Amino acid sequence: MSDPRLLVSLAALPRALGSMRHEDIAWTAPDDLGTPAMAVPEGDAVDLSVDLTSVDDGVLVQIATSVDLVGECVRCLDEVRAHHDVSSAEVYVEPAAARAAAEDDGDDVFVIGARDTVDVETQVRDAIITLVDERPLCRPDCAGLCDVCGLKWEDLPDDHGHESIDPRLASLAALLPDAREQD
Repeated sequence: MSDPRLLVSLAALPRALGSMRHEDIAWTAPDDLGTPAMAVPEGDAVDLSVDLTSVDDGVLVQIATSVDLVGECVRCLDEVRAHHDVSSAEVYVEPAAARAAAEDDGDDVFVIGARDTVDVETQVRDAIITLVDERPLCRPDCAGLCDVCGLKWEDLPDDHGHESIDPRLASLAALLPDAREQD
């Protein structure tokens, strides 16, 4: 699941407060970047702009990118595409500071990893997942599909309908004059 290209080395970042470094990362979207409702298509290029800033006991990581989310309209099953600009900022803390923070408030914290690296994949995924529409629509007034024949309502005539006779009463339909004429 984790792509090593999303491990950003902090070796070249001076640890003096306010020191900055910029890095551009080209990432190929995995098959699970989103939800079943909408996701970034597998194999799409995701160009990440990463700014690193030294802060007290850690590093501020700011990420910017843009993605196209693709899904299916929940009413008519047509493809839905949505373009989003993504931005996220998280503080990654030294392991010792992370233990202290977890004891204080119990919140999950981003931790600087082994060999002075940060894995930004979780941060990117968290930023993208908030943009996903769980019930995507091709347009707000989408009429959907006919529940009997499965055709799109917008392609059907206004008088489209299906006569359904309760199977328990079907034999009585033969007694109606219209039914006998059709035979």
